[in-house]
Amino acid sequence: MLQGLLSGDELKSVYNARAKNVDEKTVSAASSGSLSLKIQAEEADGWTVSKSNKRSVRMTREKPTDRQLEDDIWALMYRMGFSELNADRNFKIQLNDKAPPRQLDVFAKDQDTVFVVECTHAKESGAKSVKALIDKIGAIREDVIKAVHSHYGKEPKLKVKFAIATRNIETRSADLGRAHDAGIAVITDDDLAYFRRLTDILKVAARFQFLARYLEGEKVEGLRTRVPATRGRVGRTTFYNFLISPHDLLRISYISHMGKASNGDLETYQRMVKPARLKSIGAYIDDGGSFPTNIVINVKQSNLNFQTQENFGETSTGILTLPGQYGTAWVIDGQHRLYGYAYANRDPSKDQSVISVLAYENIPIRDEIQMFVDINTQQVKVSRNLVNEIVSNLDVEHEDPGRRLEAICARTALRLDSSKKSSVKGRILTVAQDKNNFRCLTLTSLADGIYGNDLIGKVGRSSKSGPVIILPGPLGEAGQIPNLTLEKATETLSLYFDLFAGPLSEHWKLGDAKGGYLCTNLGLRALLSLLKKLIVFVEKDGRRCVLMEPDQIVDAVRPLVAPIVDYFLRADPADIARFRNRGSSLASVDQNCLQLMAIISEKNPEFAPQEVRDYLDSQDAEGTKRAKEMIDEINRILFKDVIGALKQKYGESKDVWWLQGVPKTVRNYCDQQYNENGNTDYDRWQYLFLVNYSDIVLYGNNWDEFKDYYNFYGKGKKETLVRWIAKLNKARTVTHHAEKGPLSKDQVAFVTRVHELVKRHIEQREPVDIKARYLAEDDEVTSVAA
Repeated sequence: MLQGLLSGDELKSVYNARAKNVDEKTVSAASSGSLSLKIQAEEADGWTVSKSNKRSVRMTREKPTDRQLEDDIWALMYRMGFSELNADRNFKIQLNDKAPPRQLDVFAKDQDTVFVVECTHAKESGAKSVKALIDKIGAIREDVIKAVHSHYGKEPKLKVKFAIATRNIETRSADLGRAHDAGIAVITDDDLAYFRRLTDILKVAARFQFLARYLEGEKVEGLRTRVPATRGRVGRTTFYNFLISPHDLLRISYISHMGKASNGDLETYQRMVKPARLKSIGAYIDDGGSFPTNIVINVKQSNLNFQTQENFGETSTGILTLPGQYGTAWVIDGQHRLYGYAYANRDPSKDQSVISVLAYENIPIRDEIQMFVDINTQQVKVSRNLVNEIVSNLDVEHEDPGRRLEAICARTALRLDSSKKSSVKGRILTVAQDKNNFRCLTLTSLADGIYGNDLIGKVGRSSKSGPVIILPGPLGEAGQIPNLTLEKATETLSLYFDLFAGPLSEHWKLGDAKGGYLCTNLGLRALLSLLKKLIVFVEKDGRRCVLMEPDQIVDAVRPLVAPIVDYFLRADPADIARFRNRGSSLASVDQNCLQLMAIISEKNPEFAPQEVRDYLDSQDAEGTKRAKEMIDEINRILFKDVIGALKQKYGESKDVWWLQGVPKTVRNYCDQQYNENGNTDYDRWQYLFLVNYSDIVLYGNNWDEFKDYYNFYGKGKKETLVRWIAKLNKARTVTHHAEKGPLSKDQVAFVTRVHELVKRHIEQREPVDIKARYLAEDDEVTSVAA
């Protein structure tokens, strides 16, 4: 059913002819007169002499436009490594016994796919309908697929893709929609030029980028590769380690994020994979070289098929099935090592090489970029231009709204680093430079802050039955035009950060140096969270920030942030430390945001969201002062009681009570402090901390001496019966460090209750009632036993 196909060396001579822009032929004659007459006749038919000999000439003529397009597509398929192609433009396929054979312009097959291309052109550039070609393909599609599977077999089943190649044609949007709905690719002049240049860079590996473009989201049976693998987790991130043929990995890999062909995309490839280096690596591979380090990829699918065979804690071994789709693995590290195989003279069907792979499972785009920067900064110096191009190539027009939103957030963050108007310009770690106090921000943190606060928008439905879209946020653009959203978000955030960077310039310049907070990862995250809260407040009067210009949004929040600026202008080191010392978790960011909101609310009572009121109501500054005094007294009581009990139990001779009654780890710590301090007026045990007493009373059989006075929880394991000491110590870290702020009212009440219990049962030696519970199970204050 399929006749007129060529493969192997047969293709080379055909390529040599079809790759040219002209037809060629030799005209010869026995005499110069006869030759001259023949030349005149050929010239009248459009031929020109390109080379003259004594008895012959070489003549050329431009190919007809329709055939030139077919030849260009055919030559591209050959260069990209399709192994079987039609011999000429007269290739026909017998669809069934009742119908005559159908001519196909280009037929190209590789290991997993068949590409069938119909070509159409116009002599002059302009709009032209391709509906007839779409209908033609629709009419023969199923018969062509059956013929292909009948000829090649169904194991594995080849993926058959149909395409229309155009030249000088502006395809109508209606036809593009019809082609998309019919699963027919449209290859334009620009696409053809793009993939020609990409093939210059990647050689046969460009085929997989081509297939990823035109088979996006489509399953290809032959690509489904099963490999033995180890699965693990780091936090919420799943990763796999496995060995795989480089040729199998090449088929599903890609480098650039851009969804559409463009010169910018090609520049990214040229910077990330240099042909000269690929050539040398290909030669190294051909000489038997191998690579001991991992290729790092991100597989752009969740819930990968992993058949567990054995578990070892958080790690599992089993069989991993890689997705049967092109373009599902972005290469984070090892681009040259992997694509060097495209330059090596190895037959993929016979090559037994394997490479080691570390594969992450569907980490967000912004994390991919940050990981690329982190890894490559450690190995090869990455230029700012390269990082800019990688991020700028994130597809902000991707059809998946989730990926589109991630791309917009990441590109907004990078624009803030490069914009001349931005107060964080040059402060994001995206280049091969060492981190310092000034350059201390990360792309991931800033992009996450924009994304997590829904400032640009969030993915959802505008109605129950509506499609999933990006619902524009306050910094988004109402028409959901990505580039306009980028401009609005970047300008708004630049102006917003200037509200702080301008009047607080000295503080802003500190970055994460001592005394700095606002222009740090945690500081900017808190400011972004604050912006979201401020916008909610601003919109209460009916305004909608999504419809406002950047300067209008910032003018609306300007008076609200003025108290924060005043606060930091007057802040002492302890005030700044209070923000810095809360920690690096998102919960700490939220707490710092609440503190900023409280500063505003104190000066502007109209700004009083419920969460701020709850926060302010929970604080007890005066109670914290009293709690400090109570904790100091508790500490003195415990010190006296514990040491006295140990001396009575073990004796005082040669400090035996210290050696036998105190855990070695506690003794070692006190010894270290004693030796470093050098103050002989103190004994070693005077370096005990409050938290040490729980270790001492539980050590060995010490509990027998303390259980009648230290058990404030009733029944339970002894380790849980003195947990009040640990919670008390946590309160002490606040009361004795002013920069950490006041205790909550509940914490003050807890300290007060423990103070009462310690005074009564430990200092005054009143035994506890073992059946009574003096403190609740959750360590909150209770009055069950008075």
